[in-house]
Amino acid sequence: MFKDFRPYLIQVAFAVITVIAAYCVLKPQYKTTGLTIGLVNMERVRSQATPFQQLHKQDFDARSKAQERLETLEKSMRKEYDELQTLQQKKHAKTDELTKRKLALDKKVADLDQHFHQERDSIKQKLDKNFLAIESELESIIRSFCKKHKIDLFLNTTNNGQEVALVADESLNHTDKIIELLNKKIPNIDKLEK
Repeated sequence: MFKDFRPYLIQVAFAVITVIAAYCVLKPQYKTTGLTIGLVNMERVRSQATPFQQLHKQDFDARSKAQERLETLEKSMRKEYDELQTLQQKKHAKTDELTKRKLALDKKVADLDQHFHQERDSIKQKLDKNFLAIESELESIIRSFCKKHKIDLFLNTTNNGQEVALVADESLNHTDKIIELLNKKIPNIDKLEK
């Protein structure tokens, strides 16, 4: 009976040997380990990394200083307007002089308003420039991190405040490493402006 199946066994053995040989020859050409995934929480990076914290502080300080100057000038203008109203209420005040004074005061207010808009736009442009420079460095750090650690796909674990990766192996989360690399790359954002 064994003799009856001998040709079939030889063919099966030959097929198995062919499959094993093909596997051994082709295996190095195919990636068999699967996709390597890394996770990063970009909200944490943008809130905890030193450059972003410095940028937020710079923004807050610039807005506070502008607000203080505006309040001081507003008090001064209010005082001038009050004096003008007092003069208008007097019966012997000259109308032409009051009109000229009111027009001059209105022009001063308009000029100050324009100055503050320009200053606000200038502050915004500076902050936007710094933000884009930090984001560019962050992107570069993430790209080189992916190459160095052979990560095929890097996922942001947050999207508009919503957690995207609800459960994941903590070894996949590289947020702290990215923050550390960004802090080393940009220890002080004042160097970005040069």
